[in-house]
Amino acid sequence: MNHCMRHFEEPVAGVCRTCDRPFCGRCLVFSFGPNKPPYCVGCAITASGVRNNTKIVTSKPVAARGPDRRLERAQRRADKRAAKAPQRAMKRLGDPAPDPEPPRTDNVPVPANLLMPSSRFAPPSPEQPVR
Repeated sequence: MNHCMRHFEEPVAGVCRTCDRPFCGRCLVFSFGPNKPPYCVGCAITASGVRNNTKIVTSKPVAARGPDRRLERAQRRADKRAAKAPQRAMKRLGDPAPDPEPPRTDNVPVPANLLMPSSRFAPPSPEQPVR
């Protein structure tokens, strides 16, 4: 067929994604954008939920559902956790106490005419005399 199902004078612009019938540009609805297959007006109304009593006859075979990817992903995560568990246990057992913080040093030379400690917020240390 090379004419629309509703408008016999119009050439075919596309095929409905649900009922596989040819329709013209006026009868097709691109509800998910121009890159996705269109609906005819009747199937678009049914798919939107406005009309619910019509039965759609499809000539396309219904594809069997594949395995649930969420379960596969959860299984991979569990396997990964199980593989890392011995390493984590060894790390927890063999982890020594954290090293104490090394003493801070002041690498900036003190000017000769400074009348206060190099740190205004701390008392002068015995290593650094007040000048």
